[in-house]
Amino acid sequence: MTAFFTSRFNSQDSIIDLSKWQELADLIVDIFGADCGAIIEFTGHSFHTLVSSNNETSFLHQGSQWSCDNKSFCRTIVETGKELYVPNALKSKYWINAPAVKDGPVRSYCGVPVFHPNGSIYGTVCAIDTKNTDYENALIKLLLHLSKLITADLKMAEEAEQHKQMALTDSMTELLNRRGLGILGKQKRKDAKRYQDSIGILYLDIDNLKQVNDNFGHSTGDQCIQILANILKNEVRESDLIARTGGDEFIVLTLLNKEQETELSALSLRIRQHYQEKTQYQSGLNISNISIGQHLEPHNSTTTLKDMFMNADASMYKEKEQKKSITDANKNGSLI
Repeated sequence: MTAFFTSRFNSQDSIIDLSKWQELADLIVDIFGADCGAIIEFTGHSFHTLVSSNNETSFLHQGSQWSCDNKSFCRTIVETGKELYVPNALKSKYWINAPAVKDGPVRSYCGVPVFHPNGSIYGTVCAIDTKNTDYENALIKLLLHLSKLITADLKMAEEAEQHKQMALTDSMTELLNRRGLGILGKQKRKDAKRYQDSIGILYLDIDNLKQVNDNFGHSTGDQCIQILANILKNEVRESDLIARTGGDEFIVLTLLNKEQETELSALSLRIRQHYQEKTQYQSGLNISNISIGQHLEPHNSTTTLKDMFMNADASMYKEKEQKKSITDANKNGSLI
């Protein structure tokens, strides 16, 4: 059984293996003698069946869901954060009109909450039956123990996700690092071919950052880096990739259709303008600037991403050399 991408994580490859949870659901049926054992996720607005036991009498199917607005056993557990045991729903004035009882086969329900590692509710693990039951308290304690095992899995997955994010992102700016750009860039390349979009790349470098660090301290230099990072976050689309690939070097990768290809130059201009606005009146920051190289590649190109980045890098250095030539010419002119 493949891993389930839990709603709590942003990653596309969470490590939770549902085959382990399937074994727990089947174990519930064996021990309780119930018609159905299940692990249910609470999404915030509905309940989703992650795993349901594989026995023939199981009537709750994996993937089934219902609104949290309906009266349900799971809703009560989520609201109270406590276990719930209803041995005979037909004899309960409260539960006899619940949809699962009135319009469904449920006659007995025994469930406990499952919590995220941070203490918030994740969902429930439960034994559901089409007949009345008389479970001993030890069985409810068993469900509580199974709940803790599920929480332990959630914690392991969360920690793995955090480590993976650290491996793909830059700690200062929270942008992608070079490795993250390489991994996600491959998917963008596939998307470009699928949608026949051109690949637009901006290669950015902060001018005079060494002078800023030497004369005003590294904290001022870090401000330059963070200012540019924040501008990029605000100016590019959520679907675009932004990476800090070196001390003062950044790359933006964006997909553009034919009508949008001029947007690459417009984006570059906005970034320049905003950087100057943020730094021109601040001591130390105002000696910095940015150089930007642009590169546009058609969707059917065979050029590697690495070579695309190198082409944009070459364009950026060409602009940097032009600035240097103008500065040198102005210095020489002032001596005449």
